[in-house]
Amino acid sequence: MVSIASVVDHPEFLQWTIIVAATVLGLALLAYELQNKRVETSEECNVKLKIEALYHYPVKGLGGCKIDVGKIGRQGFEDDRSFCLQKIHRDPDTKEIKLWETMYSGFHLQMILFTQKIESGKDGKKWLTVTRVGPENPRRDDLEYTGSEHQIRFSLTPDVRGMAKLHLDLHGSATDAYDMGEDISAFFAKYLGFETRLAYIGNNARVVLGSGAPNGPLAIAKRFPYTAPLHRLLPSSLSPQTETITFQDIGQYLVVTKESNDEITSRLDEGVQMDITKFRPNIIVSGSPAPYDEDYWAQIVFPDNIKMEFGGTCWRCQAITVDYNTGKKAEGDEGMVWKKLAKDRRVDKGWKYGPVFGKYSYTSLKDVGKEIRAGDEIVLTRRNKERPVFGESSCSVESIVENLLTYTQIGHFPKL
Repeated sequence: MVSIASVVDHPEFLQWTIIVAATVLGLALLAYELQNKRVETSEECNVKLKIEALYHYPVKGLGGCKIDVGKIGRQGFEDDRSFCLQKIHRDPDTKEIKLWETMYSGFHLQMILFTQKIESGKDGKKWLTVTRVGPENPRRDDLEYTGSEHQIRFSLTPDVRGMAKLHLDLHGSATDAYDMGEDISAFFAKYLGFETRLAYIGNNARVVLGSGAPNGPLAIAKRFPYTAPLHRLLPSSLSPQTETITFQDIGQYLVVTKESNDEITSRLDEGVQMDITKFRPNIIVSGSPAPYDEDYWAQIVFPDNIKMEFGGTCWRCQAITVDYNTGKKAEGDEGMVWKKLAKDRRVDKGWKYGPVFGKYSYTSLKDVGKEIRAGDEIVLTRRNKERPVFGESSCSVESIVENLLTYTQIGHFPKL
């Protein structure tokens, strides 16, 4: 018969006693913090806004698709940035691929000379038509698929069986993806002038780094600083799922306001209007109390009780200076927008390299399948007490700087 003394003296008994005690204490502290020690970084408000327009961008960096209804998916609007272009760099001697360069519209302005249009077949399947709208196309306004040599069409949800698998890294957040094949590659290479591949993310996703994602570990640590380490000990079934993205840079959605865009227009020469689509937004709203008030937004509520949480502000690249007709930097004041913004919009303490405009946001998995509609009235319900800091609210500054250095080395860093 085993005595109580022998059990107590057993080394594993003490070990398990400590583990159980620590777990109970940790959960008790966690429960206490959840009730009493949450650090409030935002405050309630009630501001009525209106959705002016919605956009999504099936192929990252190309001209956007204006939509009346945006259906919420697991990583933002369905079909948004499911594809991205990769510039291929080969070793001059061995011809082996040495770099897959994700193409961004700010570094490759000519990407805007491709326009996208979603069309549905008789079977209900959705197809994406990409049309080259450069000067070589005499019918650049015909965006529906006609079989023109200046167009290519492919499924928005292609069958990935048999496709070559890729592993891509965007801003330090990696994902598996699929190569869309030779025909599509040849279409883009014909106009871009270099070897290009189109990648499809499929059912894969990228992690939102930093505290930009409302349910990410760093965001939770900021709200619950006293017992942040204990949150990591919780089983996955008890922890909120961190938001994910496709080929978006940082957030699921980008929200901009008419009021902020109007303020930029006021900086330009008389008669020059800032085209808000150059900011590549998903959601354009009006009714903001002041220009750039969105810097502080924390939560918006849409019809059907859809709650959208905000992360960091969006740092701006040279895409806002592009001329839609030439695919190059615009002449005159239109091409000076970035510099004009940089004078007083370098307001993010974590990103001193350039100005910010607009804000990234996220929806919950419980709202997947719901719809956001242009024209809807929405309500700003929470405001942050302080502006978010880039290094804390999105991907690492180091990864962004590394990307900039890479573009400089391969000769594609844009002139300011």
